[in-house]
Formats: sequence, C-alpha cells, structure tokens
Amino acid sequence: MFPFRLLFVAFAASLPAATHALEVKVSPALPLHQALNQVREARKGGDGSAATILLPEVATELPQPVILEAQDSNLTITGTKTTLIGAPRITGWQPHEGQIVKADVSKLLPKGFLPRQLLCDGERQILARYPNFDAKDPLYGGWAFVDEFAPGGAPEGHLWKRTLYVKAQDLRKWAHPEDVEIDIFAQYGWWNFLEPVASLDPQTRLLTLKKDCSYDLHPHNRYHFQNALEELDAPGEWFYDKRTGTLYFWPEKPIAECEVRLPMLDSFFKVKAGAKNITFRGLTLTGCNGTAITFDGAEDCLVEHCVLTRVGGFHGSGISANTGRNVRISRNEISHVGSNGVGMSGGDRKSLTGPGHVAEDNHIHHIGVFNKNACGISMYGVDNTARHNHIHDGPRMGVQMSGNNLVVEYNHLHHLCLETQDGGAIYTGGRDWISSRGSKWQYNLIHDVIGCGQESGGLKHPWFTFGLYPDDNSGGIDIIGNIVFRVAHTPIHMHNSRDCLVENNVFALGGKFQFDLHGWSKEMPFYTNHIGSMIKGYESVAGQPAWKSMRNMELHPKDAIRDDGTMMSGNKVQRNIMFGDQPGVKYGDLRHCSPKYNVIDSNLAWNNGHPITTGINKVGLDKGAPVLNEAFDAAEAGKTPKGWGFNHRPKGVELVVTDGALRCDCVVTKDPANPKSVFHGPDLPIIQGAAYRVKVRIRSTEPAAKLSLALAAYKGGEGYWQGASTSITATPEWQEFEATGRMPREGEAAWKPWMKAFWLRIDCHQPQGQVFIDDVRIVEAEPLNEWSSWQQEGWDQHSIVADPLFIDWQKDDFRLRPESPAFKLGFKAIPVEKIGIRK
Repeated sequence: MFPFRLLFVAFAASLPAATHALEVKVSPALPLHQALNQVREARKGGDGSAATILLPEVATELPQPVILEAQDSNLTITGTKTTLIGAPRITGWQPHEGQIVKADVSKLLPKGFLPRQLLCDGERQILARYPNFDAKDPLYGGWAFVDEFAPGGAPEGHLWKRTLYVKAQDLRKWAHPEDVEIDIFAQYGWWNFLEPVASLDPQTRLLTLKKDCSYDLHPHNRYHFQNALEELDAPGEWFYDKRTGTLYFWPEKPIAECEVRLPMLDSFFKVKAGAKNITFRGLTLTGCNGTAITFDGAEDCLVEHCVLTRVGGFHGSGISANTGRNVRISRNEISHVGSNGVGMSGGDRKSLTGPGHVAEDNHIHHIGVFNKNACGISMYGVDNTARHNHIHDGPRMGVQMSGNNLVVEYNHLHHLCLETQDGGAIYTGGRDWISSRGSKWQYNLIHDVIGCGQESGGLKHPWFTFGLYPDDNSGGIDIIGNIVFRVAHTPIHMHNSRDCLVENNVFALGGKFQFDLHGWSKEMPFYTNHIGSMIKGYESVAGQPAWKSMRNMELHPKDAIRDDGTMMSGNKVQRNIMFGDQPGVKYGDLRHCSPKYNVIDSNLAWNNGHPITTGINKVGLDKGAPVLNEAFDAAEAGKTPKGWGFNHRPKGVELVVTDGALRCDCVVTKDPANPKSVFHGPDLPIIQGAAYRVKVRIRSTEPAAKLSLALAAYKGGEGYWQGASTSITATPEWQEFEATGRMPREGEAAWKPWMKAFWLRIDCHQPQGQVFIDDVRIVEAEPLNEWSSWQQEGWDQHSIVADPLFIDWQKDDFRLRPESPAFKLGFKAIPVEKIGIRK
C-alpha cells in the first residue's frame, strides 16, 4: 500500500552560478510544478548553473506531466526511495450487489476520459471480462475460441475482418453491447487486437465488429470479451459506467483495507526538443496510461537507477527516445508495462547518421501486459544500441528493430514469445531491401523462447518461434558469438535474409532444427508483393557515399533472382556449433537456398551421439516390388479412386478420374481450414526407418503450376507427420517427377506410436486450373546417410561431426573445454562472463 500525501517543494537558496549549483529540496512550501517555475525564473535572472530537484523518501501523487523544454536544460530530478504515482486514490465506496462496491468518480475524471486501468494496493486489477481471468494459468487459460464454420465452409460473402461466430456456450447478453470490446489473437496469432463490438446475434451466434480488424478472424482464434457490467462476476474485476460516472469493483478483501487508485496521468515526464542534459535518477514511477518518460528531440539526457512498474496502457511504454541525440537509459528496472519496455528511434538512413541512443544494463521484464506485440526494447532508424540488458517474460520479441547500424550485444534474453507465434528473441525485417544492413547481433545469451499456437485442439505451446529471426529479406547483419538454446522451433531462422555473416555462435536444443535458411523464389507472394518496395528502398540510398562500404550493395533487387531460380544469397554460416540431443531433430533445414550463392561450412555438428539428420534423403537402389503402382486407366471415370482423398478441399473442388488420369481442381482460398487443394494417395504400411522413392507423371492446364510432393502420416485425434517436401513445376506437357523420403523410427523425435500408415501428399499451390497425375509408383529404396546426402548437396564440406565438449550443457553451461574440437575449426571462446547486466 502506498502511504500517499501530496508533497510540496521549496526553492532553496542558491549561490552564484559561477561556483555553485542550483538545488531544489522538498518541503511543504511549493508544489513540484511551481518549484520548476522558480528554477526557470532563476535562470532568467542569470543563474545558469546546473540545477537539481531533490525528492524525498515518500510517495507523491503527480496530477499532470512535468514538461521540460530548452529552458530546463542542465537539470537533474532525483530522489532516494521516491515514488511518483499518476493515479488519484478513490474513496466514497458504497455497497452495490454482493461483494461488489461502487463509487461516483464523475467529478474526478476529465471530460471524455475513459479509465483503462485500476490499481488496488499497487497491483493492476482485471477489467470485467468473459471468460474470467485464470490466475492458475494466466497465459493460456481464461480464453474462448472462435467457432468453426458449418459444414461447407465459410458462408458466401463472409466478412473475414468484421465478423466471427461464437460457440453456443459463449453467447452473452449485454445491456450495452456497443460498449463491449473483444481482445482477440486474430488470424495467425501473431499478436492481439482490441476491437469494439457492434452486435452479437443470439440466433445465428454471429458477432459483428464496429470496424474491420487488421487481420482476418479465423476459427480457433482465442479471445475474451471485456468492459461490460454483466461480466463483473469475480474478485479483482472492475467496470466503469460512462453513462453515470460510476466505478464498480469487486475487491479481494474488504474495501476499507484497500488502497484503490485510478491511473489518469498520461506521462510523468515529457522532455521536448531543445532540452539538453536532463537526468532522472533514483525515482519509482507507477500508474500512468501513456509512456512514463518521453524524449522527443532531446540531447545528452540520462535515465538511471529508476524503477518503472505498472505503467502504460495498450499503447503506453516505459521510456521512449525519439530523434534527438545521445539519450542513455541505464540501470533501470522496467516491469509490468502495457506495451514496450524501451523504445529508441531516429536518424537519417541516406547518410547513416543517427542519434546514438543507448539502452544498457536494464532489467526489463513482464512487458506487454495489454499489447501482445510489445517487446523489451524497440529500435528504429540508425545508430541505436541495446547492450547488457536482462529481458524476460514477454509476449513477443525481446528486441525488435528495423533500420541500419543498430547494435544488440551482451544481452540476456529468455522466456519470450510466451503468448504469440512466429517471433523471436531478436527480430528484424527487410522488405525495403536495405534493412537491417550494417547492424550487429553479437554475444547475446538467449534461451527458452516458447511460442503459442492456436489450433483446433486449443492452444499449443511450445510452438513455432525462434531465437534469432532475420525476417523478410533483411540483410547485411553480423550475427556473431551468440549462445541460443532451448527454442521451440529453431535457434536461428533466416527467412530469405541476405548477405549475413553468421559466425562463432552456439545454436543448440532447437525443437525442430538448429538453424534454417528459407529463401524466396520469383513466384512466391513474398517476392511479388514486395519487389516494388525493395527497388524503391535500394534506389533511395544507392550511390550514397555512406553506403559504399555496405556488403554486396552492388546487387540491384531487380537482379535478385539468380540463374538457378533462388533469391537468397550472400550468407556465410561458418564456424558455428550446432548441437542437439534428440534423435531425429534435424541439424538444419534449407528451402530455396543454393550453395552456389551461400556458404555453410566449417561448422561442428553434434546430436549427442545420435545420427545427424538433415531431411535430405538421398536413396540408393530400389528394394523389391513397388508398394504402390497405380495407373488410372481401369478406374471409373468421374469418380475418386479407392484410397485417394482430400487433406484440404476448398468449395467446388473435385478429385476424379478423367481420360485415364486423376484430375484435381486447383483453388486457393481464405478459408483457414481449406486454404488450397491438397490430396493424398492410399494408406501404405510404415516400416520404421525405411526410405522410399516416388515417381509420378504430372501435367497441368496452366503454363507453370507450382506443386509439392511429400510423404505424410495422420491419425485423427492423435497427430500429423510430414517428411521433407519436393517442389515441382508442372506444365501442359506430361513430365515424370521424382521425390524421396524416409520414415521416422522409434526413438527419433518425429516418431509417434500411432504411426502405422503413410501416404503420398500432393499440394496444389496454383490458384486456378487443373492438375492431372498418372503412373504413380512408390518403391522402398536403400537409405543413404543423411549427413553424407547433405554434403553431396554442397554444404558443410569442411565441417565435422564431433562432441563439442561443453563444460555442462545440461546445466545450461555452453562454455567449451580447452580440448574442444571446435577450436580447430577456428571457433573462438564466447565471453560469457561479459553477458548481461554489469555490476
């Protein structure tokens, strides 16, 4: 509980500026804002000395932001055990119903102000919601899920961004549905959206929003409703009735024993352009709706040894530094923030000049309380640095950045992406071609990056997420000396990243692979949708003197597609340690990536004594008769042959025999349950560890139809497995294609006891037309060593398979013993002792 009383400050006598500093101490004489005015008056009177405002060891309620301008330069605001709170105390509680109490706050609130937070004894309370918050499972419990469509898929004309269907058990009745909000992880569950509800039809169960959501609303998306008095039905919940100005609250103990406060302050401190040498030191800030401390164009400022907790609403962060120069955010604890912990931006990309802001030695945790797209530190622009920070317990990224010459180094990042999927501890993108060139990710310790997916069976975690994530064509990053382990999917996911140097890292204990390079091709929407932005971005800086030293900037994006059809190029992945401990977890995964234009070599691979698997399953001679040998000449025309069927069937699609071949209609839809035409062959018995060669003749009505072939297994209610896919392009002429694959075996990560049968899966990525298949032949073949197959493809020619000799990886100690074979490859010891907050 905060023992509040309003504090006042007095202007202390000051000595001449030439020899003494100006000091303001707290006393009952003057409030803080008036004391600041007296400092300003002293400055006008000729006292240009540095000024200090000292705050006492008590808590102060701050009624409005302190705005500091050029005239306030050379000012320090400091205290010892000093707390500033932006939330007045609520009194005058009266009984309402049961344990619920109410108070009239209409005279307290400014006109048009809608409360978004409530504090009780310093802790945030829950805005009345359905389903109720689950304290025993705060991240993954307490959710409802969007209902599936009726058989047949989405209704004609369905408004994907505006409407959804609630399940029967989740129908609600509200007196004012127009006040209700839905907090939903839309579409892929990348992050959440807070959208106003228009109506909920009790007959059709159709929920309609007042405006479009930014992403489509899919079946199985998780959500909760909030901001309705009818949903105030649990201890800790509250609601504000804007019609009567009444605040309702169900306290967890008698209201007389509670200190209830309503955050009303926007920010505590706003430092404007022209202000210089402003320091905040030793303050505790709590209870605001915007960003607690903002710097906009300020120079040479410092925030240090402060505690910022329970600050910020959906768009409110801890500290932000925009443009200006040399703002340093150092040795603070920032926690339970509505959005980001720290944000830094500014700089000119053509000249590569930037503000030089630094966030260092901060402890940032439990961020993104409301906004699940929040990160510990965000950096945009040029020449900003995040170093020696400890960042953990966040819904999405630890550090998110876009720009150039940005540095992320010596940070300890863990327990991130707890509530979202397809993210990373450190993330950047590069759809403009020039991001994030010149940047460095070095000597970071990253672990326990979890991920949360939304599937028909409910939430899945750990799920599809990464440690280091250079996404969407980002390029020119030095990724050196990082230790990344225990990641849901892959310690480093390079999504068409270009010109990156990935060297001297430890990538360990990935759930699927230890690293991957997933490139684009000319036909992919990634390329076709963004090539215009890439050309524009490149041409905006091409020829600029500052850019001449950037790696491989001589390549224009219009020439990015190489002669082999791949786009990903210029990457060097070398002298790294790739370590796993589960049979069948792949060493690496490569898609649309060529050894002609990328280097993966001189690495150390080790799977704790288990075989190195790569997913490249070259096979030798055939073994015996085919397990499937099917032509369709004798099959009944217009019918689906026995054993064949759909994995995903969009509306109106057929899989039938036509003219002695099997025909499938190609359609691409927005229906998440049936996004494209996917069909499969008959069940075939699984032989553990067996390798197979598939040969099939295919033609298309389209000039270049993209398809993929894979071996897969499925059992309803149990799970799904799929081997590596082979991408092909069908034309109107019959062609024979070959694919190979291997079945998992017991003891490998991919093996599951339910796996009794497999089939050939064919994905049609083509949005229109038809494909025809014939003469399907699947035969068991001699399996070849996957590591040898990988090397035959041109990768890791000088790499070794050997135990790296970590000191104790089972206790998370990935330092190397002096006799480690990694040193013979040129690997250098990572300075683990320098990582994290410095003493």
